[in-house]
Amino acid sequence: MEFTKLTVKSQEAVAAAQELARRHSNPELYPEHLLLSLLDQELPAQLVPDPVALQAETNAKLASKPTAHGGSGQPTAAAAFTRVLNKAFEEMRKLEDEYVSTEHLLLALDVVPREELLARIKEVRGGQRVTSQDPEGTYQALTKFGRDLTDAAESGKLDPVIG
Repeated sequence: MEFTKLTVKSQEAVAAAQELARRHSNPELYPEHLLLSLLDQELPAQLVPDPVALQAETNAKLASKPTAHGGSGQPTAAAAFTRVLNKAFEEMRKLEDEYVSTEHLLLALDVVPREELLARIKEVRGGQRVTSQDPEGTYQALTKFGRDLTDAAESGKLDPVIG
Protein backbone atom coordinates (compact mmCIF):
# COMPACT_ATOMS: atom_id res chain seq x y z
CA MET A 1 0.00 0.00 0.00
CA GLU A 2 1.42 3.34 -1.04
CA PHE A 3 0.32 6.06 1.36
CA THR A 4 1.68 8.62 -1.11
CA LYS A 5 -1.27 7.62 -3.30
CA LEU A 6 -3.73 9.01 -0.74
CA THR A 7 -5.15 12.49 -1.28
CA VAL A 8 -4.48 15.15 1.34
CA LYS A 9 -7.98 14.73 2.80
CA SER A 10 -7.58 10.93 2.92
CA GLN A 11 -4.26 11.29 4.72
CA GLU A 12 -5.90 13.68 7.17
CA ALA A 13 -8.72 11.16 7.74
CA VAL A 14 -6.28 8.32 8.47
CA ALA A 15 -4.26 10.53 10.83
CA ALA A 16 -7.45 11.65 12.60
CA ALA A 17 -8.55 8.00 12.87
CA GLN A 18 -5.23 7.13 14.55
CA GLU A 19 -5.66 10.00 16.99
CA LEU A 20 -9.25 8.93 17.71
CA ALA A 21 -8.11 5.36 18.43
CA ARG A 22 -5.40 6.67 20.75
CA ARG A 23 -7.87 8.94 22.60
CA HIS A 24 -10.31 6.04 23.06
CA SER A 25 -7.43 3.82 24.28
CA ASN A 26 -8.09 1.30 21.51
CA PRO A 27 -5.02 -0.88 20.86
CA GLU A 28 -6.07 -1.28 17.23
CA LEU A 29 -7.23 1.06 14.52
CA TYR A 30 -10.70 0.00 13.32
CA PRO A 31 -12.77 1.01 10.27
CA GLU A 32 -15.12 2.80 12.69
CA HIS A 33 -12.31 5.22 13.59
CA LEU A 34 -11.84 5.99 9.91
CA LEU A 35 -15.57 6.46 9.34
CA LEU A 36 -15.87 8.91 12.24
CA SER A 37 -12.88 10.90 11.01
CA LEU A 38 -14.39 11.02 7.50
CA LEU A 39 -17.74 12.23 8.83
CA ASP A 40 -15.91 15.17 10.42
CA GLN A 41 -14.90 16.32 6.93
CA GLU A 42 -17.26 18.38 4.77
CA LEU A 43 -17.36 16.34 1.55
CA PRO A 44 -17.85 12.83 2.99
CA ALA A 45 -20.56 14.15 5.32
CA GLN A 46 -22.38 15.52 2.24
CA LEU A 47 -22.24 12.13 0.52
CA VAL A 48 -23.87 10.21 3.38
CA PRO A 49 -27.70 10.47 3.64
CA ASP A 50 -27.85 10.89 7.46
CA PRO A 51 -24.38 11.62 8.84
CA VAL A 52 -25.62 12.35 12.39
CA ALA A 53 -27.37 8.98 12.73
CA LEU A 54 -24.41 7.17 11.17
CA GLN A 55 -22.05 8.93 13.56
CA ALA A 56 -24.15 7.87 16.58
CA GLU A 57 -24.35 4.28 15.33
CA THR A 58 -20.59 4.19 14.71
CA ASN A 59 -19.82 5.62 18.16
CA ALA A 60 -21.96 2.86 19.70
CA LYS A 61 -20.02 0.19 17.75
CA LEU A 62 -16.74 1.77 18.77
CA ALA A 63 -17.72 1.72 22.45
CA SER A 64 -17.88 -2.09 22.28
CA LYS A 65 -14.31 -2.39 20.98
CA PRO A 66 -11.56 -3.48 23.38
CA THR A 67 -9.46 -0.87 25.15
CA ALA A 68 -5.96 -1.09 26.61
CA HIS A 69 -4.32 1.30 29.02
CA GLY A 70 -0.60 1.84 29.52
CA GLY A 71 0.44 0.44 26.13
CA SER A 72 2.76 1.89 23.54
CA GLY A 73 0.24 4.62 22.80
CA GLN A 74 0.25 4.10 19.03
CA PRO A 75 -2.56 1.80 17.85
CA THR A 76 -1.82 -0.78 15.18
CA ALA A 77 -4.06 -1.33 12.17
CA ALA A 78 -6.66 -4.06 12.68
CA ALA A 79 -7.13 -6.56 9.86
CA ALA A 80 -10.51 -5.00 9.05
CA PHE A 81 -8.89 -1.55 8.75
CA THR A 82 -6.27 -2.92 6.35
CA ARG A 83 -9.02 -4.59 4.28
CA VAL A 84 -10.84 -1.24 4.02
CA LEU A 85 -7.67 0.48 2.78
CA ASN A 86 -7.04 -2.30 0.26
CA LYS A 87 -10.63 -2.06 -0.95
CA ALA A 88 -10.24 1.73 -1.28
CA PHE A 89 -7.25 1.16 -3.57
CA GLU A 90 -9.39 -1.26 -5.62
CA GLU A 91 -12.13 1.39 -5.86
CA MET A 92 -9.52 3.90 -7.04
CA ARG A 93 -8.54 1.54 -9.86
CA LYS A 94 -12.19 0.77 -10.77
CA LEU A 95 -12.97 4.48 -11.08
CA GLU A 96 -9.72 4.99 -13.05
CA ASP A 97 -8.41 7.54 -10.57
CA GLU A 98 -4.77 8.16 -9.69
CA TYR A 99 -5.18 8.79 -5.95
CA VAL A 100 -7.34 7.33 -3.17
CA SER A 101 -9.77 10.06 -2.16
CA THR A 102 -12.25 10.24 0.69
CA GLU A 103 -14.93 8.99 -1.71
CA HIS A 104 -12.97 5.77 -2.27
CA LEU A 105 -12.66 5.32 1.49
CA LEU A 106 -16.44 5.74 1.89
CA LEU A 107 -17.06 3.22 -0.88
CA ALA A 108 -14.68 0.78 0.83
CA LEU A 109 -16.39 1.25 4.21
CA ASP A 110 -19.67 0.15 2.58
CA VAL A 111 -21.94 2.29 4.80
CA VAL A 112 -24.07 3.61 1.92
CA PRO A 113 -25.45 1.48 -0.94
CA ARG A 114 -22.79 1.50 -3.68
CA GLU A 115 -24.98 2.77 -6.53
CA GLU A 116 -26.44 5.56 -4.39
CA LEU A 117 -22.98 6.66 -3.28
CA LEU A 118 -21.59 6.49 -6.83
CA ALA A 119 -24.45 8.70 -8.04
CA ARG A 120 -23.71 11.26 -5.32
CA ILE A 121 -19.99 11.14 -6.10
CA LYS A 122 -20.69 11.71 -9.80
CA GLU A 123 -22.90 14.69 -8.91
CA VAL A 124 -20.21 16.25 -6.69
CA ARG A 125 -17.27 15.51 -8.97
CA GLY A 126 -18.98 16.62 -12.15
CA GLY A 127 -17.28 13.89 -14.17
CA GLN A 128 -13.78 14.75 -12.95
CA ARG A 129 -11.25 12.08 -12.04
CA VAL A 130 -8.92 12.20 -9.06
CA THR A 131 -5.61 13.12 -10.68
CA SER A 132 -3.99 15.18 -7.92
CA GLN A 133 -3.50 14.99 -4.18
CA ASP A 134 -6.03 17.77 -3.59
CA PRO A 135 -9.02 17.05 -5.86
CA GLU A 136 -11.57 17.87 -3.17
CA GLY A 137 -10.60 21.51 -3.51
CA THR A 138 -11.71 21.55 -7.14
CA TYR A 139 -15.12 19.89 -6.69
CA GLN A 140 -18.09 22.16 -7.27
CA ALA A 141 -15.73 25.07 -7.94
CA LEU A 142 -18.38 27.00 -9.86
CA THR A 143 -20.77 26.82 -6.92
CA LYS A 144 -18.06 27.84 -4.45
CA PHE A 145 -16.49 30.68 -6.39
CA GLY A 146 -19.10 31.72 -8.94
CA ARG A 147 -22.30 33.71 -8.71
CA ASP A 148 -25.59 32.74 -10.31
CA LEU A 149 -26.52 35.97 -12.07
CA THR A 150 -29.85 34.63 -13.32
CA ASP A 151 -30.90 33.74 -9.79
CA ALA A 152 -29.69 37.12 -8.49
CA ALA A 153 -31.65 38.98 -11.19
CA GLU A 154 -34.83 36.99 -10.54
CA SER A 155 -34.67 37.72 -6.82
CA GLY A 156 -34.01 41.44 -7.41
CA LYS A 157 -30.50 41.39 -5.96
CA LEU A 158 -28.88 42.65 -9.15
CA ASP A 159 -28.69 46.33 -9.98
CA PRO A 160 -30.10 47.19 -13.41
CA VAL A 161 -27.60 48.25 -16.04
CA ILE A 162 -28.49 51.46 -17.82
CA GLY A 163 -26.88 52.59 -21.04
